[in-house]
Formats: sequence, structure tokens, C-alpha cells
Amino acid sequence: MVRGAAKAASQERNAKKQAAMKKSGTQLGCGEKALSLDCAICKTRMPTLQNLKDHFASKHPSSPLPDGLEEGLRAQAAKRAQDQKLKDKKAPPQAAAKKKKKNDDADLSLLMEGLGTGKKKKKHLQFF
Repeated sequence: MVRGAAKAASQERNAKKQAAMKKSGTQLGCGEKALSLDCAICKTRMPTLQNLKDHFASKHPSSPLPDGLEEGLRAQAAKRAQDQKLKDKKAPPQAAAKKKKKNDDADLSLLMEGLGTGKKKKKHLQFF
């Protein structure tokens, strides 16, 4: 039994790995957690407020929207706008993109020539 210690260590590592996999669960469980909103009428689960609003508009048009749905949508829109402002402040200047635009015309003319849609240079034949 020369490998007795190595075998025990390997089994211990494998047991830890199996426990971690069991703890994480399946992807189906993660999908169920994402569906956090319920339709009050038909009990269908929705992932976002916008999906719930669209569901009410298409499936239950005569029923009023649930309380707080419109306020929740406005709050989400305000948060997205605030996040976008923060993102715009952190964005680098677009100077590099402007420099590249000067070369685009030359690239475009080469492309057009290759496709046969642009003006082709006439070849002058010289006869001696």
C-alpha cells in the first residue's frame, strides 16, 4: 500500500468538489429564482416589471394594472438614466475614432474598386 496517503488525499479532494457541485444547484433553480413577479390574475411568473406590464396589456386588457407597477417602472427608468450618466462620465474621449475616419475614405475607394462598383483607372496601352 504505497499509495495509501495519495489515495486518501485524492478522495478528500473529490469529496470537497462533489459537495461544492451539490451546493451550487442546477441551472433550473437559477431560472426559477429569476422569475420573481407573479401575475395576480393567472399566477404566471415574470422576470421583470416590463414583462409583467406587457403581460397585463396582452392577456388581461380589461383588468387594471396592479398597484405600484407604474411607480416601479418609473423608478427603474430613473435608475437606468442615472447609471448611463455615470457611464458617460467614465467614457474615454472619442479622439481616436476621429483620426481613423480620415483613412476610411481611402479604404472605401479600394473596396469599391475591388467590387467593381467604383471608378476604375483606365490602362493606357502604348504601341511602339
